[in-house]
Amino acid sequence: MRIALYGGSFDPIHNGHIELAQAFVEALSLDKVIFMPTATPPHKLKSEMAAAEQRLAMCKLATAQLPWAEVSDAEISRGGASFTVDTLTDLTAAYPDADWFLLTGADMFVTLPSWYRFADIARMATLCTVPRDDKDAAELRARAERMQEQGARCFVLPQAVTQVSSTQLRDMARAGEDMTALVPPCVADYICAQRLYTATDNMRQLDDEEQYLDILRARLTEKRFAHSLAVADRAAFLAEKYGADVQKARKAGLLHDIMKDTDRNTQLQILQEFGILIDTATKASPPLWHAVAGAAFLQHILHIDEDIVTAVRYHTTGRAGMSLLEKIVYLADFTSADRTYPDVEKMCVLSEQDMTAAMLFALQYTVTDLANREKPIHPDTVYAYNELVCEK
Repeated sequence: MRIALYGGSFDPIHNGHIELAQAFVEALSLDKVIFMPTATPPHKLKSEMAAAEQRLAMCKLATAQLPWAEVSDAEISRGGASFTVDTLTDLTAAYPDADWFLLTGADMFVTLPSWYRFADIARMATLCTVPRDDKDAAELRARAERMQEQGARCFVLPQAVTQVSSTQLRDMARAGEDMTALVPPCVADYICAQRLYTATDNMRQLDDEEQYLDILRARLTEKRFAHSLAVADRAAFLAEKYGADVQKARKAGLLHDIMKDTDRNTQLQILQEFGILIDTATKASPPLWHAVAGAAFLQHILHIDEDIVTAVRYHTTGRAGMSLLEKIVYLADFTSADRTYPDVEKMCVLSEQDMTAAMLFALQYTVTDLANREKPIHPDTVYAYNELVCEK
């Protein structure tokens, strides 16, 4: 048998998922596609996503008339974080004579070499993906060739499939809009009957700092949590000094690293679910992903003020035209009380005397450090530096 594993949150499952699976069935002559909803991912609030049994039910409804489809609750039953290598190990033991294929989206595909026990994943299954457009297809084929040089088997679907945003569907459900053009009618009926994605708790904006602290404690290591508190204190201090909104600065400082300790595959999953395409420079620099994913989490899950979202988004790279709040969070991250890098004392003094001089020094420090380590320098950092130099 030729069987594919297709995992995801499926929150909700939609026509894009079905079309993608159907395309691989036809292209690879698959006998079966196993849809496997994940347990609650670490980038979600439990109140934000549909319950596991509801997502499982929607998958069963959507695939009931597809003779090649099967729905598995293996990862949900296992609970906690599920590694693809563990799931494939169980499946290959259950079907020892099958040829296995792993279906992934484009953003996830390019990160496969960094996945836990990638070599074992590549040994057990052919790695498959689908492009979003012609330009995307060329990049994916190049990535596939590099993985094949490492011994992996890869397949890139020649044509793109319909792109549907789960975030858009959840927003449509909240607004009571008709979704039948984007999801199977039975799934639309189920969403309506179960009143999914309509709870007011999902829409509210959190205001109590203690609630943010609870969220951070669940997501960050003890060291990262302490750093977040230190950045919040420093941001509030700098905001008061430079006449910015102290509460916004504190909140942005507190939340700036909310996705820092989340694994990078999950960071990419966040971006994929919210339809965020990262540029080539960001894609090549995984340490930057947490800022983009964190901003998406704050915007779409916690419904945080846009000024704070932007400050979190650019706290790693900076950018041209930074707001005062963005500069404060950028510098607070550089000068928090837990920082011990060389020149931190000089950086602290500058940040309290001259905002522009401090930003220029920080950007110079970053560019020099990255260049010395032969790491890519994001264009936003270059633009921010050039803007300050030209203004001198």
